[in-house]
Amino acid sequence: MKIRNIKQKMALGLVICFILSSCFPAMGLHIKKNSQGLVNSTNNKNIIFSEPVVLTLEFSFSDPALEEDDEYMYVSVGESDFNHIADGAPVLPVKLALQELMFGSEIISVEYEISSPGAMSLTKKLSFGKCSPRGTDMDGDIYNSSNLYPSDWVSFHTGGGLSYGDHKTFLSTRIYPVRYSPLNNQIQYINQITLNITYQEPDQPLLDENTDYDFLIIAPSQFTTQLQPLVNHKNDLGVNTIHIELSDVYDQMSSSGRDKAEKIKYYIKEAIETWGISHVLLVGGRDGQRFSWHVPVRYSHVIPPDEQEYAEESFISDLYFADIYDSLGGFSSWDTNNNDIFAEWNENGIDEMDNYPDVYLGRLACRSKFEVTIMVNKIIEYETSTYGKAWFNNVVLVSGDSYNDSNHFNEGELICEAAIDNLPGVNPVRLYASDSQDISRTTVKQAMDPGSGFAYFCGHGNPGTWNTHLPPNGEGWATGFDAFDMIYLNNKEKLPIAVIGGCRNNQFDVTILNLFKFLEESLYKSNWMPRCWSWWLTVKIGGGAIATIGSTGLGTHGREDTDNNNITDYLEVLDGWLELRFFQLYGTENNKILGENHGETLTGYLHRFLGSNEKMDTKMVQQWVLFGDPSLEIGGHE
Repeated sequence: MKIRNIKQKMALGLVICFILSSCFPAMGLHIKKNSQGLVNSTNNKNIIFSEPVVLTLEFSFSDPALEEDDEYMYVSVGESDFNHIADGAPVLPVKLALQELMFGSEIISVEYEISSPGAMSLTKKLSFGKCSPRGTDMDGDIYNSSNLYPSDWVSFHTGGGLSYGDHKTFLSTRIYPVRYSPLNNQIQYINQITLNITYQEPDQPLLDENTDYDFLIIAPSQFTTQLQPLVNHKNDLGVNTIHIELSDVYDQMSSSGRDKAEKIKYYIKEAIETWGISHVLLVGGRDGQRFSWHVPVRYSHVIPPDEQEYAEESFISDLYFADIYDSLGGFSSWDTNNNDIFAEWNENGIDEMDNYPDVYLGRLACRSKFEVTIMVNKIIEYETSTYGKAWFNNVVLVSGDSYNDSNHFNEGELICEAAIDNLPGVNPVRLYASDSQDISRTTVKQAMDPGSGFAYFCGHGNPGTWNTHLPPNGEGWATGFDAFDMIYLNNKEKLPIAVIGGCRNNQFDVTILNLFKFLEESLYKSNWMPRCWSWWLTVKIGGGAIATIGSTGLGTHGREDTDNNNITDYLEVLDGWLELRFFQLYGTENNKILGENHGETLTGYLHRFLGSNEKMDTKMVQQWVLFGDPSLEIGGHE
């Protein structure tokens, strides 16, 4: 079936940028305005907007509380939602105000009125975030300045994406009730703030409420026969499904898209607008062990060189195919300088990237027809036979002591315990280094073979292995669980959804042919594997996992307890937050569709952290890839 083109029109957005400094006599408040420049996508034209609307939000804050230890001071505000923790930057409380608006709404201005700021003197420097495995020191540009940090009381960002199936424009506003002047050894704080948000909605919805299809499968023609049972199965379940061959995608997008990956993205856009597609499955990875691809990938070039073990020049990001629109309904190309290098964030500039998923997307990184058959059979068996089985209540947790930190937190085991808290009623099957259990092929097999609904490995990895450190100092290594150890798993149809905390376990561009490059860097990165660790777990015959979520690039967790709340930052930022939020969406919020939980985890992360404008936060969501069917019903159908 050919998809018709639907043109969208959008007026050129304008954000009013100015600052007023004056008194507000009636309330005794100072007035300031804060606004952010927005750039409309060039493919939107002349959308008619309704009259502007002003939304007023009021917040009150108690005076800050100060604590100290031998080295640093810590500040907290009871009404804040979380603490801003970023490498080298002062740790400060944040209040998050999130608005979900009609898709395509234009934010004209964000203004605020504040009470007269108070001030407190400090006797020590404020604590700073420590996330980098390379070791982090305080940011000299911040701590050697008398300027207030952050630079304003309010910051915000916009985005366009799905909120539990509905397309929305998001406005995420971060309020900082406390700001810090390091050289003056002083904090300033406010007790009241009023936000006045002016926006306008499109006069008509940008997207039709089409419901022709729910689920789009894109795959090369050689996989058509193997995929047909999956299409039939989904349609029998009432999930309206269509399979489109890649050759049809390229033919229909002949005049759109500069390369094959962009043509796929434009096709997904047309499928949303014509059919109402909400879930997309890409079927295809590398072609066997060749360097060519069954289904192309997109590499991101967000490079945070000082915050990870080494500067990773690029990494695969399937989020590229899910992030279709910006906040104004324009096409999110990830290459706004048109230099054919996508998702750039380096010393030369930053591409505009919305990052919010507009479809719930997964990939089966199949290298052959045989692997497609394996995955189709697994999905059908899982959805038809898992419901009500006792083994599904098991949760396998594999971890140890991730870092040698000054507090001697056993981070990996602590986050596994937090995962259990987010999965009430489950039966935890713990495989912890602290229990004097060697984490190895034998012990992982013993934990996995009885079956489980979820498996959570949190530690360190690369495309060929996963491992963790030994307590109490996080220095020695356990034996580890290698990709080749997958062949010993025998959990049969009792398949978990696996969440992997570790670097590059989902890096699915590896090939055995890399052995012949004789490059030290290639060998160091384990790029010579025939399959990456997570895909091997997923496609394993006679067991393994039904789906696996993990990073295609270098992962990162927080370190220490830099906000002094007796919870290691490992659980509160970066990969740790993503992993726990995924479990929370299923376990405490009762959302049961795999891809929706994956996508809503990314959306929630962006709401919360993107306002800090950190490269690492952008990298976290772009590299967190789902190997699996995004329409999968967790626990199977009744």
